[in-house]
Amino acid sequence: MNQWEVFVMDLAELPEGTELELSVRTLNPGLKKYTYQRVKAELSNALDKFPDRLQVRFGRGQLCSQQFSIRIIEQVQRMPAKYL
Repeated sequence: MNQWEVFVMDLAELPEGTELELSVRTLNPGLKKYTYQRVKAELSNALDKFPDRLQVRFGRGQLCSQQFSIRIIEQVQRMPAKYL
């Protein structure tokens, strides 16, 4: 199980059951902890629906009490491949 975190201004930015494009960061321990990725993902309020967990923080860093389950569909390339 992977742990992810996302920053939003309002929970309305995270509708359930739709494919979203988000910037998430990993909370898994290790060398890559806190690294960001741009992903397409699907969320659910039911914690057992998808294998990974998503922690939500608001704009100033306040932790939201509600957690989500998340399924990462794919990573989104932010830069053209010729520049990588």
